[in-house]
Amino acid sequence: MQSWLKSAGSFLLTVAGLVLVAGMSSVVAEEKLAEPQLIIQDISGRLMEILENERERLKADPAYVHQLAKEVLLPHVDFAKVSSLVLGKSWRGATNTQKTEFSEQFQRLLVRTYSTAFHEFIGNWEIRYLPVRKNKTGDKVLVRTQVLRSGGKPVEVVYRMHLKDGNWLAYDVQIEGFSLVTNYRGSFAKEIRQAGMDGLIKKITELNDRRVKKIAPKQEIS
Repeated sequence: MQSWLKSAGSFLLTVAGLVLVAGMSSVVAEEKLAEPQLIIQDISGRLMEILENERERLKADPAYVHQLAKEVLLPHVDFAKVSSLVLGKSWRGATNTQKTEFSEQFQRLLVRTYSTAFHEFIGNWEIRYLPVRKNKTGDKVLVRTQVLRSGGKPVEVVYRMHLKDGNWLAYDVQIEGFSLVTNYRGSFAKEIRQAGMDGLIKKITELNDRRVKKIAPKQEIS
């Protein structure tokens, strides 16, 4: 696997684990959570409930894990915006076909990496919700949290969300100031310079296909 994919994948796995821990216990810094905060809390709570109640099935059925990640996460993520942000200027220069293919494969990459967190995450954590920060028009917010670890320093996790068609959707996550979007943007920009947009899409597609064969060689998972 290419080093840039290992680095990006490791970052996302960290993000995934920190989202999962949010459902374990909440320490609220405000009297009432705002709607974007409630969305993060609800996603985390649903995932942790599944993790606790269906641990054996999750271990035995990778396809089920993948499907859950798609059902619980995808409705709350603006993958079109994420895709455009991680590609930056390359998105503007891409053809419609390239945009569609990249978005599909990048979504597969994110969902599969997130699914891994169901098996990788271990620990006793809590989350503290800090006051939300909004832009002037109120259609973009920073959902600021602190993940509290026993015996460790709080980890700052910030979810960037915007209001689209009446729904709050996430489009970036920052951990201690390091952005998922920025992390992938640098990795992908380097790959595009070396192999072009089609080369990047091919490598992500091949990685996704290898993961499917490795996890469930007898099952066809999109």
